[in-house]
Amino acid sequence: MATQLASKRVSLENVLFATDFSRHSNAAFPFVISIARKYGSTVFAAHVHSFALLEGLPPTVELQSIAAQAMKEARASMEELELHLSGIPHEFIVCQGDIWDRLSSIVETKDVNLIVVGTHGRAGASKLLMGSVAERIFRQAPCPVLTVGPNVSGEPGSIADIHTILYPTDFSTESMAAFPYAISLAQENRARLYLLQVIPNRVAESMEASLRVCVRALVPPEANLWCEPKVFIETGDPAEKILELAEELAVDLIVLGTKHVSRFAGTRTHLGMATSYKIVRQAICPVLSVRG
Repeated sequence: MATQLASKRVSLENVLFATDFSRHSNAAFPFVISIARKYGSTVFAAHVHSFALLEGLPPTVELQSIAAQAMKEARASMEELELHLSGIPHEFIVCQGDIWDRLSSIVETKDVNLIVVGTHGRAGASKLLMGSVAERIFRQAPCPVLTVGPNVSGEPGSIADIHTILYPTDFSTESMAAFPYAISLAQENRARLYLLQVIPNRVAESMEASLRVCVRALVPPEANLWCEPKVFIETGDPAEKILELAEELAVDLIVLGTKHVSRFAGTRTHLGMATSYKIVRQAICPVLSVRG
C-alpha cells in the first residue's frame, strides 16, 4: 500500500488562488506560481467581493457606484497579478456574492485540484479570508487547501521554494490521504521529508523503536527522494507537538491529513476539527490540508 501511494504523482492540473489582494494573500501567491510551474497547472485567480454589511439596504445610486468602483479596482489588481503569470495558463474571475458559495462553484465548474489562500485578509466590508470565511474554506473544500497563515515568516518571494516538509501521521485514513502529497512535493522540490507520529503517553524504548520502524516503512526504498527521511516520535498534544517541531526544524511546509466536514455538520463535528484548524492558524509555515 505504501509503495502504491509513494509512486503516485499528485495531479494539480487546476489551482484556485482565492485572493483579497492583501499582503497575506500576496504571501500565498509565490506558492501558486511555484506549483503551477512544477505541475503544469492552470491557475484560476478569483476575487469575490462581498457586500455583507450593505445587505438589506436599498440599491441607491451611491451604493451602486461603490460596488462598481470596487469591482473596477479588483480587476485592476488582477492585471497586476498577470505580470507574474507569464507562461502559465490562467484565468481571472472577479464576481460578487457569498464568498464560499462563489468559490465552491468555481471549484466544481473548473475541476479544481487545489485551493491556495492566505488566512488573514483586510478588515471591513471587502474582507475575504478572515475568520468564518477562512474556516468555511478549510472545513468544507472538497479538494486540498494550501493555507498561508499570519505567523508565516519570510518575504513572499522567499517562501516559494520548499526545502523541508513535515508530514504528521497516525496511520488513520485521513493522514494516509495526505501521504502522496508529502512524497510528491518532496520529490518535485528535492526537499527533506520529516515524518512525525504523536502518541498520547510515553512508551518503553523498545516500543518507540518499533513505532519508528513502522513510520519509516511508509516510505519504500524505491521512492525517489534525494535524502533519507527522518522519523520523530513525540508524546503529548498533537497540535502543540506538530507546531513545536515545525518551528524547531524550521520546515517550509506541513502536509496534514484532515477529516472532511460537510456544511451541515454540527458543533460536535466542528470541535473535532480543532487540532487541524489550530495548526493552520498558528503554523510558522504554510500548511497543505488534505481531506481523508
